[in-house]
Amino acid sequence: MRRNYSQIKPSKNFFVTVLNTVWLYPESDITIALANSSNSFVYDGDFISCPDLANFIGVYSDIFNQTAISQPVGNTGFSIGVGSLLEDLGKEIRFTLQNGELLVIWRLVRQLTPQIPSSIIPSPGNSPNGTIGYVTTFLSYGTVPSSGPTTGVLDDVLVLQVG
Repeated sequence: MRRNYSQIKPSKNFFVTVLNTVWLYPESDITIALANSSNSFVYDGDFISCPDLANFIGVYSDIFNQTAISQPVGNTGFSIGVGSLLEDLGKEIRFTLQNGELLVIWRLVRQLTPQIPSSIIPSPGNSPNGTIGYVTTFLSYGTVPSSGPTTGVLDDVLVLQVG
């Protein structure tokens, strides 16, 4: 008798933003940023692999800078206020070093909460309603300098998975 295996969809399909502003990174901005980056990396559609931390920070900065061009209003980039609901779309991009060390995981989400002042979102972001983009769900890159050109470039994990 032959058995078939099926993947069981996880029961948790949403994220909620917590503690501070969250940024989304639309696929189109990632594509543009990577095409124009002067940093060293390899991208296969699932992994962005860099030779070292400096190139990783450079690629990450290039992507953020592209989102700031695409959405220049207010808090530039696709910012999301605390308390916003995001739908998990299941796709990931993983940033790694070429030695295999995992640095960051981004998860593709759809913004469900409009970024307008309300009792739920007292301090909204500037991301247009329904934006689809990647959000940081995991990080492990050690200590990043507290000042200099990378200050404020890398995101913290500011989402919780909810069902």
